[in-house]
Amino acid sequence: MPYDELAPPAALAAHVRCIWNYEAGAGEATTAAERIVPDGRCELIVHFGKPFLEGAKPQPRALFAGQLTRPLWLRADGPAGVIGVRFHAAGARRFLGRSLAEATDRRVPLRELWPTETRHLVKAIAEAPDALSRAQIAATFVTQRIGCGDGENDELVARCVTRIEESAGRVAIEELLEGAGVGRRQLERRFREAVGVPPRLFASILRFRRVFDELQGPHAARWTDAAAAAGYFDQSHLIRDCRRFLGCTPAQFLETRGDLAAALAETSPRPA
Repeated sequence: MPYDELAPPAALAAHVRCIWNYEAGAGEATTAAERIVPDGRCELIVHFGKPFLEGAKPQPRALFAGQLTRPLWLRADGPAGVIGVRFHAAGARRFLGRSLAEATDRRVPLRELWPTETRHLVKAIAEAPDALSRAQIAATFVTQRIGCGDGENDELVARCVTRIEESAGRVAIEELLEGAGVGRRQLERRFREAVGVPPRLFASILRFRRVFDELQGPHAARWTDAAAAAGYFDQSHLIRDCRRFLGCTPAQFLETRGDLAAALAETSPRPA
């Protein structure tokens, strides 16, 4: 398998969701641009193959990928090799050492943050013999950076994130504020700092991802059923989120994603 996930070490479990490895040889790596859809999480990315292209520019060898609020297009430029550390939604603040809002919709080169440590990280991962070794190197780097971070995770925000995740984005902000002991503006400010986006947008991302992921699963549901299960009872609302997070209408998505897109656009409004 070109893509594989590993559970993080116990010491990182409060911060990291998984560590993943992706490899594709010259004959396997597609040169077509791939659409990356927001999923509500930040990642540490290290390329040990040829870095992916954003437009005509290659990504840095090592980067911190902040929250996405719009689609990101990436294209392979040759044999690909990537090790990634996917953080929990509220788990990356201590690693980055600054507000996550500063990284939203950005891929921050690690060399701008920690030049010497990044050079050693890239070299060690490039020389590692296998995926497990790469994962261990990445985990050690994250552990060291978290140890240098200031403060602890924001427990209030972490609890709110859990409620939003458990509801798949359907909990109302008013429910989050009940018993929180803070006002809306303070919660939004703390959420932006610890997660990278405000709570309402985070909830919207998770709700849309539920539809998107179910349609791509091995037992893909009709888009109308998946949308209703995710709380989309207004078709125009789903179409607005589709434009925002996919960058196109369902009909346009149909033209680029074949059967999956056909399911999504199957009952989209058509001109009378």
